[in-house]
Amino acid sequence: MAAALLVLVGGSIALAGSALDPGPDGLTAPTTTTPPLAAPTLLPPAASVTRADTIDLGVVSPAGLRDDRAYRVRIFVNGDLERELRLPDESPFEVPDLPLSEGDNAFRAALVGSGGQSELSAPVSVIRDTTAPVIRVLSPRRSELVYAANEILRGRTEPGATLSVTDGKHSDEISASVADDGRFEATLSLEVGTNRLVLRSVDRAGNQASARITIERGESQARVALTISASELTAAELPFDLEMVATVVDELGTPAHYAQVTFSLSPPNAATMTYVTSSAGGLATWPSVEVAGGGEAVGAWLVTVLAVLPSGTELREDESFSVR
Repeated sequence: MAAALLVLVGGSIALAGSALDPGPDGLTAPTTTTPPLAAPTLLPPAASVTRADTIDLGVVSPAGLRDDRAYRVRIFVNGDLERELRLPDESPFEVPDLPLSEGDNAFRAALVGSGGQSELSAPVSVIRDTTAPVIRVLSPRRSELVYAANEILRGRTEPGATLSVTDGKHSDEISASVADDGRFEATLSLEVGTNRLVLRSVDRAGNQASARITIERGESQARVALTISASELTAAELPFDLEMVATVVDELGTPAHYAQVTFSLSPPNAATMTYVTSSAGGLATWPSVEVAGGGEAVGAWLVTVLAVLPSGTELREDESFSVR
């Protein structure tokens, strides 16, 4: 070790042999500097959402560390020191069994050496979720009697979850689609009477929930009947004002109000004509449709009516007449 020597020069004291030497401007500066420590890198886990109460995290040591120095690693979670350990020789290495709290857990790491603690690493987030997802059926509504053979099951579950629908009678799985926000749909084929379904939802953490629902399908009496004012015409009777009347009955067998009714008239040699109206008291009419004369009128004319009930049920009926 070099010793400092005090020398009296001209009535003043000079410091000789010191590790700190004055520079040309008379200021004393250290001859060596210690670079700041770099932070370790945390590796993202295979699953960022889990229902487990602990997790193992991978850590990568920073490059350029000195072999003759000892280092330690600190692991912080949500700002609190959770674990401190000696820096292993190998890299990357694993820090096992770090505890998880319900909700978001932000992990960061720091390196500790003779120069103190490094900056914190970039965070790695792990969410612990132990809550089962909710299954909510929106339609058909509870205790609602349906009549269609095919119904759309609509509802909502946890965003990111999967959903399965199983026919309780035949144990057949029914395809269901789930949107990113948790809304789901499934097309059901219903038998007349009681239809039992089992719904199962699994969220990203592996939590599961199930729900059993019952849908009652009634025997529908819905129907539409089409009447036209002529069944056969001769060319000599043309032009002729044709009238079409649709009688619409709903699922309960009562006259349907506000059903959307579309009439279509297809001549043998011309484009199809359509007329849209709605039913009142179970009746819808397309009055006074002219069947014009000429050679193009000769042949079979097709008349079609399509009625859509307020429930969405579609009813169709066809009739025809001829011109000779």
